[in-house]
Amino acid sequence: MLTKKKTIRVNEDTWIVLFEEEIDFSPGQFVMLETPKLVRKPFVLGYWEDHIAISVQVKGKGTKWIVEEARKIKGHGPLGNGFERSGKGLLIISPTCLTMAEAFRKKMNVDVLVGSRTPFQIPLEHETAVGDEEFLKKLSSTGEYDWYLVSGSRRMEKVCWDHLRGKEVYFSLEEYMGCGIGACKSCAVFTKEGVKHVCTDGPIFRGDELCWS
Repeated sequence: MLTKKKTIRVNEDTWIVLFEEEIDFSPGQFVMLETPKLVRKPFVLGYWEDHIAISVQVKGKGTKWIVEEARKIKGHGPLGNGFERSGKGLLIISPTCLTMAEAFRKKMNVDVLVGSRTPFQIPLEHETAVGDEEFLKKLSSTGEYDWYLVSGSRRMEKVCWDHLRGKEVYFSLEEYMGCGIGACKSCAVFTKEGVKHVCTDGPIFRGDELCWS
């Protein structure tokens, strides 16, 4: 059971939710949170203000409940596989992955680029871009890194793959899942090695192993 400490609004529809408990996890892992009617939703684990935290985009009743009403939330995790790389990396993320970036910064040498459709309502230490034009400009002008990790919308994933193809690029995939442990098979993704599942094989995959067509 997780106890909500506070929430922080990031932009128009995304919030950071901080918890009082401590969780031992590796960067890239996620937690399944149980919402009313026993519906579970996956959220990548991270930190904010030295507390365990998640980023939540309010899309429906479940995510609205997590942000506005919930005090105690039943959580299952950490789940999925952790991620670790040496060298200098660049995280290219949406606001829904802000807390994940803090987990990576604690363990690895990374820079962060945050792309958002709408203006930010909190100050950020990272490089930011609001709107498609500014994001593409900053993406195109990034220096060379040993590896890249992208986590955001499908559109962001595709744009980044088109720009970074041929480099060591990884994608933290977001798919609907009901269990988080491989039983429901709802988070299937097509790879060059066949069907894999985000919850048990990921959530992070190399860009060159995914099927983009």
